[in-house]
Amino acid sequence: YKYRARAEDPAYRGGDITRATNSWEAPEIGRPGSATFGLNATRGVYAGWGGCAPRGARGFPVYRPEHWAFAGTGIYYGDLLGADSHVYGYEVDGLDFEIRGGLPYPTAESGAPDGLQVLAVGMASQVEESADIPIEDQFLTDEDGRFTAQTLFGEASDANLDKVKRGNGMIVNFPRGKGEVFHAGSCEWVAGLLRQDAMVERVTKNVLDRYLGRK
Repeated sequence: YKYRARAEDPAYRGGDITRATNSWEAPEIGRPGSATFGLNATRGVYAGWGGCAPRGARGFPVYRPEHWAFAGTGIYYGDLLGADSHVYGYEVDGLDFEIRGGLPYPTAESGAPDGLQVLAVGMASQVEESADIPIEDQFLTDEDGRFTAQTLFGEASDANLDKVKRGNGMIVNFPRGKGEVFHAGSCEWVAGLLRQDAMVERVTKNVLDRYLGRK
């Protein structure tokens, strides 16, 4: 329904437009996911699905192994977290970012909360791109990418599609009020627990212990 919301949702014809059924990142909604959870779907979305990074990493590439969440995992810079259990995919959330000194940082335009640290980041896509398979023969084509372009920039043009079609998935951590947020932006994190992936289990334990006040 979100794909048709601007044309069909009654809120667009009168009432509180911020309550319309649409993407959180739509300018008129004004409640991007990054404001709460640190990441946005519109800077993801697909990894290891259809022709979107079909042979890409199945785990999170780690950039800050010294972070408390990775304690006891034995993980190193550049390692993949959860690759054996395929925790990275099929939908992931991310942010616009840049690399400085070999480390990822959210850009000033990303909407990231203050103090956000990018702990891990992998590649994703909203468009199936192939030099060999014509778009009409692909599974996903560019429909979702054009929806994101329309949502964020008001027009599903080729130029706007190019701004959004290359996405990413992240693990981030940031302070919030008296607490903090840890977000592993992948819908498949649970696969690491179901498959008893020791590294994924340890990160999950570290987060729960810290937030529940356990030693």
